[in-house]
Amino acid sequence: AGLGEPYTFGWVRTPRTAAALALTLGLGAVALAGCGEDDGGSVRSLGDESSASGASGSGSGSGSASGTGEAVCAPVGTELEESATETVQIELVDHAFDPPSVEVAAGVVTFEVTNSGEENHELAILPGGGDVPLTDDGAPDEAALEAAGAFELEGFGPGQTCNATWELEPGEYTMFCVIEAPDGQLHVAKGMQGTLTVT
Repeated sequence: AGLGEPYTFGWVRTPRTAAALALTLGLGAVALAGCGEDDGGSVRSLGDESSASGASGSGSGSGSASGTGEAVCAPVGTELEESATETVQIELVDHAFDPPSVEVAAGVVTFEVTNSGEENHELAILPGGGDVPLTDDGAPDEAALEAAGAFELEGFGPGQTCNATWELEPGEYTMFCVIEAPDGQLHVAKGMQGTLTVT
């Protein structure tokens, strides 16, 4: 099973950069806006369904940062929702997941994700669990995340609920958000990391 939305990474984007990309590449290519007031989200490769450990699904819709820096929900795996055997509700707050640990049965799972914080947030998943790889300067290690098969529900703004449906294989996963906060720190560095156990 392939990861419908693997990272190709382009971390720590600002809304202005996302808007420029939208003009350059067309909005369809920028379902990528990421999250954070400085929109430190990641860029995904749309339509890339290459194989990577643990999950499958694909995105639909397109998201972009508005002039206020608020990213728009871009659901993932909508074509799988009818096959989901479980729905899990997760709240994204500044700067944590609620609940911080989630356990689900292997198979097709829908995550109903609500941003209850004041900043944009994402739900990114790292197969294998453990700490999110960062570079020496504290940025997301794009190569390591891609190699590990990380996938995401891209960042979206406060007050929104957005769904992601993936087919998950048994194992340990890390939930994380690598959005850049207004103070320049990544949300994961502020503690926005949790665990997902698939049995």
